Amino acid sequence: MTTSFNLTHIIDNNDYVKNCTSNKSKETHSLSSLIDRDLSQSDCIKLGTGLEKVVKDIVLAANPALTNIKPKNEKGKKERDHLFFDAETKTIFYAELKSNLNLDTEKCRSTSAKCVQILAELQAEYPDCKVEMFLLGVRYFERSLIPKIIGNKYQEIDANLVGMNDYFAALKVPITFSGEPEYKEFLNYLADKMFT
Repeated sequence: MTTSFNLTHIIDNNDYVKNCTSNKSKETHSLSSLIDRDLSQSDCIKLGTGLEKVVKDIVLAANPALTNIKPKNEKGKKERDHLFFDAETKTIFYAELKSNLNLDTEKCRSTSAKCVQILAELQAEYPDCKVEMFLLGVRYFERSLIPKIIGNKYQEIDANLVGMNDYFAALKVPITFSGEPEYKEFLNYLADKMFT
């Protein structure tokens, strides 16, 4: 590149560049904050997807009354993370899983709106069934641990906001994490299996 400017000198003297630092700390309200290994942004996304799929397998293995009825993704249709059917009780269980609930206001609103919209679609699609909807914050093993300031961002669906133990209980999955150390162990085992 030929130029009469000294590009490195301009970069070296730019105030923004001089004051910029790398932030390697993990966001405390994110799933990745419970993981002991360093994860790239891409790894964090994969971990969330892996956990979604593993939790689905746990639910189906632990409660044989449930059937996975999640359809294949269709263009133009909003994806449903979990969708189970209990033929005995005629109940549909729908859940969105979030690795980080601490989103900006607009994303919180769109997440809530998506949940409400899909709930309405399912109620229309299955008029003879009860439909239960959940927003599962997978960072927390219990709803009581979700900080009030974050919970307030989802006021429209507050009653549907749950942690992992709450979700398992609602789906009659006989698994309860006794505390954060046990939950962290489970999550780190998953991360180690995924990224070894």
